[in-house]
Amino acid sequence: MPDQMMTSPETSPRTYDRLVEAFLAHGKETPDFLQRFITEEPANPRGPAIRALMLTLLARRELLRPAQEAAAAALALLARQNACRGERAFVEAASAASHGAWWAALDQLEIAITENPADTLAAKLSHNLRFMLGDKAGMLCSIERVLKNLPARHQHRGFLLGCHAFALEENGDYARAERVGQNAVALESRDAWGLHAVSHVHEMTGRVEDGIRWIEGSEAAFRHCNNFGGHLFWHLALFKLEKGAVGEVLALYDGHIRRDETDDFRDIANGASLLMRLELHGHDVGARWEELADKAEARIADRSLIFADLHYMLALIGGGRREAAGQLARSIAEVPASVSAQNLIAQRAGRGTAKGLLAFADGDMGRAVDCLAGSRRMRGGVGGSDAQRDVFEMVMIEAGLQAGEDRLVRSILSERLAARGGHNRFAETRLARLGRSISSARGALSLKAALAFAVPAH
Repeated sequence: MPDQMMTSPETSPRTYDRLVEAFLAHGKETPDFLQRFITEEPANPRGPAIRALMLTLLARRELLRPAQEAAAAALALLARQNACRGERAFVEAASAASHGAWWAALDQLEIAITENPADTLAAKLSHNLRFMLGDKAGMLCSIERVLKNLPARHQHRGFLLGCHAFALEENGDYARAERVGQNAVALESRDAWGLHAVSHVHEMTGRVEDGIRWIEGSEAAFRHCNNFGGHLFWHLALFKLEKGAVGEVLALYDGHIRRDETDDFRDIANGASLLMRLELHGHDVGARWEELADKAEARIADRSLIFADLHYMLALIGGGRREAAGQLARSIAEVPASVSAQNLIAQRAGRGTAKGLLAFADGDMGRAVDCLAGSRRMRGGVGGSDAQRDVFEMVMIEAGLQAGEDRLVRSILSERLAARGGHNRFAETRLARLGRSISSARGALSLKAALAFAVPAH
């Protein structure tokens, strides 16, 4: 018999189901359902364990202690019960994650999934945590194992198909990702993640008009979302930018993407990466950098997620906060992260990327391209998606152009254009700048950087 969640039959199963469905759907009501579940089942260790895991996913230094306290409460409740192996693993995952041992947490979540293939919350949490760790292969392996063992008519199958679609897309299987994502949305109308996965396919294959139709035609399907809805508008803005509709891009930025001006790292990442793209395309963004830079400067000491740190770097650079950007770059290079799981990738990719961004801001384009290219091979490990990390690729290309590294830039732009079906405004405009003749590289890249260019980033 698979493990069963420890709940009383009177109230919690319904509340728990609503909590799980809200989390799977990125619903704004998720925190309310979690609190209700904890209130109804104060002796159930899964409640505080879920709180610990959800706080961990927010990647904020000030939430580390509350996450650890919630995990400790879950462990204390667990010790009083004769819990099954799957429930023990779920609580152990919460404890490990809250203390920065994210890979150990994933091991425990996989045990929970093995013991109970219908534990869709554990499956989604594993998917999310792997996404933050840049574990593309693990993300795909995990969700395929889940779907293989999940009952065929399970009520959450559509949501998990959305996870499968995204994992396929991040692993480059675009055609299959699109089919699975469309099936996910058809099966579950609230599956914003599956909707998002298909948008990624459109982005990475250069299908701008398809992308616009897909998101604009589905807006009603993500009105229930928390701030993840802003990310879907970010995707729409990328498609509009590709068409050169700058006015519409700025309207999306002001009306949806940064409407609430939160300091959630995901919202800052949406805003900073979009403004940087606009500026790289030569468009004036006015004073929009200022509020982002204020938020980023307040989070310099956070160091909970390298993906967040690098987007704080973008905001600080865009806002002209050179001293603060330098402080953050030094911290990434010299100070351990507040989450231990981030230390290795900070050294492998975060340090070089931060130094490259800082050099770009200083106008030292030779150093910028050297640092950004040198960290390119490992940048997938900072987490996020290929589409999100693409902004660092774009900065590197612009630095290479200004540094006179024409031959290498031409090569990478040609690959970029081919991957997107021959349609990419950024690649086309940069190739036009290069002209027809292939000049010899004037600034010699280091061997490390040259080898990095030889390895595809996506």
